[in-house]
This record gives sequence, structure tokens and C-alpha cells, in this order.
Amino acid sequence: MMRTGGIGHPPPAHGASLDRDWLLGEPGWWGIVDGPVPDFMPGEISPPMGWVSTTPSVGNFGWCRQRLRPLAWPLLRPLAWAPLFLLLSALPLAIPGQTPDDQVVSVSFFLLAWGLVILPLLLSRNSQPMSGRSVLSLPVDWASLTIASALFALHIFIDPRLGWLSYGLFWLAYFRTIQLVQTSMMAPPSRFLLPIRPEDWKGGLDYPWIVTEDRWSRKRIASASFQNGDLVLCGSSRSGQDFLSLAFVHKSGFVLDPFHERLSKEPGLVDLLSKPLPVVGREWPARFLQFSEEE
Repeated sequence: MMRTGGIGHPPPAHGASLDRDWLLGEPGWWGIVDGPVPDFMPGEISPPMGWVSTTPSVGNFGWCRQRLRPLAWPLLRPLAWAPLFLLLSALPLAIPGQTPDDQVVSVSFFLLAWGLVILPLLLSRNSQPMSGRSVLSLPVDWASLTIASALFALHIFIDPRLGWLSYGLFWLAYFRTIQLVQTSMMAPPSRFLLPIRPEDWKGGLDYPWIVTEDRWSRKRIASASFQNGDLVLCGSSRSGQDFLSLAFVHKSGFVLDPFHERLSKEPGLVDLLSKPLPVVGREWPARFLQFSEEE
């Protein structure tokens, strides 16, 4: 492929360098030191026949995958530290009278433990474009957590043994939360982008799409609901270029790659994605692409 407009251009600025990694993702996210990030990671698939799609090393026209920052590292460490503080929260119950205020110490360790669970989940989700939903939609076992908190409060006034029942439920809530987190991240965080001009989007989506905006805008344009979340179409912009953005937003609010092998079992999703959206789009600007040095 020939690169156009490359002769006589100044070296890319820092912002242009960031644009080049915007689609494939930063090499450090996957521990890649030498060599480019590949166009396809394990499990990533191209849109089916009928869709016009491309990759950052090809360019031209079509939908292109944008990888978002993997969530493993922002979540792994705090989720791993949380059990330690949950364990420490039981010490004032097991050995009373050894701290200035057993209740305060126990509650402090408890809040720290669950803060290490809930806050990283909330911050990681909110950092993703197209993510949404309320705090209560986070992949947390809120039911067990609420019951355990109520029992903990009651053990102060009714029966100290309720404190141990509460403590057991806190552990149950933690392990169930880990399972919910794994389920909500059934596929890597990615979305598909198509460069357009606002007037290119004419709408005209059929059921099961629910249209919320008749024209292109930088918010949700349409969505289709499924068992585990919504397929969402919205508008976005980067470096003066407007896009249509397509992603599967899990019911927990996390953004997932709509064209990934792990989502192929979502009932009805493959059927809907077999029909391309009625828009052609514009040619990909060179600043977002990654051509080899030989080209």
C-alpha cells in the first residue's frame, strides 16, 4: 500500500504519536517491547461478510477495531489485597478488647476491603468510552453485602454471634463478586469505529434496534437489548474526526468487543451483527494508521 501525503511532512508530534496507538492499543499494555501490536489478538474476529472492515495496517475504508486498556492490571491487585483486610476485620471479633475501639477498627478494615473492590471497578468502568449504568449495576453481590451489613449492625445491639454470621456473608459476597467480575469481562474491552461526517448517518435501523437519536451525535444513537447487555451505537470524535462507534455494553456497564469469539454464544447477537449497518463512511485518516516502514 502506498502512503499518500508523506513527502515533506514534519516529524509526527506527540499527539500524532498517540493517535497512531489509539486503535491497536499501547504496546506496554501487553508487555510488547519490540515490534508492533498485531492487528488481531487471540479470539478477535473480523465482522462478517457484508460489512466493510479494515485494520490499522491496511486503512482505506471500513469499520476498524479500537482496543481499550485491558482491565486485568487495574483490577487484579486491589481485588487480591481485599481479602487480607477482610480477614483483619475479624480480629476484633475473635480477640475483643485488644484495640482502643474494636468496632471502629473492624469497620475500618471492612471499609478498606470493600473499597478495594468497588472503587477500582467503578473507576475502571467509567474510564471506558460508551460505558454506563449506575453504581448498583457494577458486578458486585449487593444482596449478600446488604444482608451482611445489616447483620453486622444488629450484632452490636442483639447478639454478638450475629457478627460471625455477618462475617461469613461478607466472604460469600466477595467470592460471588469475583465470579460476577469474571462474567462481566467475558470478552476483551474493544469497540468498532467508522470515520464519517455527521451528514453521512441517515438512521433507518430496524427492530430490534431502538433509536434514541435520529441524527449523528456524541451520545447514544441506538441500542439493541440482549440477555447480558446491549449492542450500542453512538457517536464519538478524536483529533477533529467524527466516528460511529459500535460496542457491546455488558449489563454491568463494561464495554466488550462485539466481534469476539467469546460473545458468539450471546443469544441473538450473531444474527443481528450479520446485517451491516446502512452507512459507508469515509477513508481512514493516515494519522490513525500504522504502516510498516517499508511502505
